[in-house]
Amino acid sequence: MVGVNPVLCMPGDACRYWAAGRCLYEECANPGLRVEFMCSVLRFLEDRFDEFVVRGDVLGLSADEAGRIWEQRMAASLNIGWDCAQFTPVQDSPEDVLCLHFLEGVCVLRLPPCCGRCRRYVLDR
Repeated sequence: MVGVNPVLCMPGDACRYWAAGRCLYEECANPGLRVEFMCSVLRFLEDRFDEFVVRGDVLGLSADEAGRIWEQRMAASLNIGWDCAQFTPVQDSPEDVLCLHFLEGVCVLRLPPCCGRCRRYVLDR
């Protein structure tokens, strides 16, 4: 029709699932299910720890022995750098979170974009 304005989506920034223009709905509904949302650095660290646990089992180490070895080698094991193209350091943060895009184990940039107010929209109080 001539003279009719297009329908505009209302912004979703007041939604419970909104995070920096991305949608957290899928992650909130099924936490950890979509590994593609997970922070790549955190996933690498978890894989490294899992490998350590498997090696400890193969060698027959007790939990105490493995714990002592992990504490001794933790600094070297975790010295991987932040190998992520989107890594953005948080300035003057008192928390342990070092990346601006890290949110409860996921990378906000890996989440789907928010399309505005949708059927999943829940007002954040």
